[in-house]
Amino acid sequence: MRRGRVQCCFMRTRTRQPHTAEPGAWLPRRDTTVLLLSETAELQGAVGRVCAAAAVELVIAGSLEQMAGRWGDVAAVLVDAGADSPQLGLTGWKGPTVVVGFAQDGARVWQLAEQQRADRVAVLPDSAPWLANYLGRLRNPSPGAAVVGVMGASGGVGASTLAVLLAAEAAARGTRTLLVDGDQWGGGLNAALSAQHLPGLRWPDLLRASGTINPEQLAASLPRLGGLAMLSWHSGPQPDAPVQTPEAVGEVLRAARAAYGLVVVDLACNPSAVAALATHCQGLALVVPARARAAAATLALVPALPPMPLVAVVRGPLGEGLDAAIVADAVELPLAGQFPQLRGVARALEAQRPADLLRRRAVRTLLSSLLLWAAGDPAPGAVPGMPAGPAARHGRRRP
Repeated sequence: MRRGRVQCCFMRTRTRQPHTAEPGAWLPRRDTTVLLLSETAELQGAVGRVCAAAAVELVIAGSLEQMAGRWGDVAAVLVDAGADSPQLGLTGWKGPTVVVGFAQDGARVWQLAEQQRADRVAVLPDSAPWLANYLGRLRNPSPGAAVVGVMGASGGVGASTLAVLLAAEAAARGTRTLLVDGDQWGGGLNAALSAQHLPGLRWPDLLRASGTINPEQLAASLPRLGGLAMLSWHSGPQPDAPVQTPEAVGEVLRAARAAYGLVVVDLACNPSAVAALATHCQGLALVVPARARAAAATLALVPALPPMPLVAVVRGPLGEGLDAAIVADAVELPLAGQFPQLRGVARALEAQRPADLLRRRAVRTLLSSLLLWAAGDPAPGAVPGMPAGPAARHGRRRP
């Protein structure tokens, strides 16, 4: 349940008249139908207008008995907070429940929501835009973007650089891409990319927001470097930075998945970043230097990560007799490729020219491999046994 109003715009569509359920009446398909339990004409009309704007069908019933436990074609249930005898229990219903009322219903809205264990509350008319957006997403659900994390097995191995290059390459290929700075204490990708003065929202602004975040409003409000969107922390001291609650971070990532084609999260080597954001990633690329100590650190780190597909990106230089496959074998991870040493990284990023670093053939090969992995396809030239990507939900270790 989320308190607070969310202001957003929605497009009006052709009006659909709500219809009333009778015992035995046919219901439309599940992905276009919501049920309102209410006998109040005023609320029925208000919810009917919201459903028309969201292009979903509305079924109205006065009681659960009229539905006779027939939930198969219903995407969400809306419960009237102002009813004299509110429906309690919703026996047999497993999907989303929204308590709907007017401002004059006051605390009763929230009391009923607690009793019903409702997922959401909508206080009309202020919450009408949010409710239309919420119901519209139920009508046309989307799996959303792939969310890929990049993390160093130890500090200073170039994980942030790889995250920037991966996001920049995806954007250059035409994918709507968001680069997320997951390291609150890392100085901010703002500074690394000389983007401190670009207009747009940062993490603290979004963490202070309440309610549901509209995906398109999120995309329109973030700073942009050419075709690449960024969500970063402020550079410098952050004494009043809000707490990264799981609910707030989850809402931001949910909106990001809906708005973009790929989300790249820079986790650097920060335990707090991993705790806050790694669970929202569908796959994680670990940058592993070709050193014995780094291999030992990786073997200690992997069991502490959330279960998800993992791949190794081996960072050179490689010692005599070593190759990337040997390093990946040592840390028991599939190999995504080798990340070569690059000159002029800081200068290229500060000039906002990551494209200068993408010209190296070895860099392009690695990024192509990672992008194919993120899309769920096996990467060409990868070590056999590499998981087919986050979408495939493979385990973390090679068979």
